[in-house]
Amino acid sequence: MVTPYEQGVYRGKSEVESIRHTLDEMASIQNFFEIQKKESPDMEALVKYIPKRYQEELKGIAEGSGFPEERIFALNSLFYVLRMFSEGCTSFIIPGTRTESGGNLLMKNRDLGFRRLNPQVCAYSRLDGLNAFIGVVNGGCINWYQGVNEKKLAVFNNHTPSPKFEEGIPIPVLLRRMLEECDDVEEALGLIKKNRINGGSNVFLGDTERTVVVELKSGYPPYIWNITKPDCRANHYIFHDNPKQVTERDYLLKQQTLTRYERGKQLLAQCEKIGVSKMQGFSRDHAHGPGSSSICRHIVFIGTPMSKLMSSSTISSQIFDLSETLVTYVALGQPCGSEFHKIKFGDEIPKELRSGDVWLKNQKSPNG
Repeated sequence: MVTPYEQGVYRGKSEVESIRHTLDEMASIQNFFEIQKKESPDMEALVKYIPKRYQEELKGIAEGSGFPEERIFALNSLFYVLRMFSEGCTSFIIPGTRTESGGNLLMKNRDLGFRRLNPQVCAYSRLDGLNAFIGVVNGGCINWYQGVNEKKLAVFNNHTPSPKFEEGIPIPVLLRRMLEECDDVEEALGLIKKNRINGGSNVFLGDTERTVVVELKSGYPPYIWNITKPDCRANHYIFHDNPKQVTERDYLLKQQTLTRYERGKQLLAQCEKIGVSKMQGFSRDHAHGPGSSSICRHIVFIGTPMSKLMSSSTISSQIFDLSETLVTYVALGQPCGSEFHKIKFGDEIPKELRSGDVWLKNQKSPNG
């Protein structure tokens, strides 16, 4: 176990090439969109809900990578860009009664637009006095959207549209705090209920006994689905109202998310028992072609340069096997062109995954 600063230094050294890649892309974006360069957004607004331990880790990442602290802070902000590219992700959740191993099984395909901004690495967090966890995260980032901790609690999300702004805890901060501070689903639900949420998500939670999906929407109480049979989600609410579709892009995004959701349900209906190999197959599914409507998403081939730039594609996939031996399977890049690496919790993560080299090579491939 280490201090936040020490962990940051280690991550900064390990992830330096992924960090360099992102900072170079950020400079290109500023030029492309003619964004006025301002590497330090309003600190008070951004850090109000961020625990000091994460801020200390950020300083360590700067030290370890050799880049100025303000540039690492800017890398962790990116609000002016990521607002345009937030839709994405397809995820599955399988109770142990329907898995081959008998343990609960979950999977997240992480999708984002402007994929070049989001190099993926696999890393542990092992902070003093908190649960250790392993997950996939953007290189150099303190914001985590997925992981599983030493108590066998898996936590991750799918973005959902939440147009109402509500001051509160950002989704990735909430997810990371659940991994660090909670031992099971019940404790994670308690943390959700006592915080005001800023954003929208379908949050997936699983431990050895229970699996749930929680719909979060700014300004509304959470809705909890207790999952007792195989299920999946994309990027729309089932309980909460979805925002009105106003523009052509709104209609397209809704069509894409519903198409992936229906395909996921179709795949689940074909299986009596589901294991890791089937989940890997789900993650690579191209039933609706190599575009944004398949579970394994690729950038669109038809459209303007801007539409291709902004279209969502899969940037990583992670499977969480919560059976007797805690194991996670990680594919960096599009899973159709990447190998799933099996990692037993506590084992060392291969260097090519820690550094993001696998993702960077996948990004340069013709299908990236």
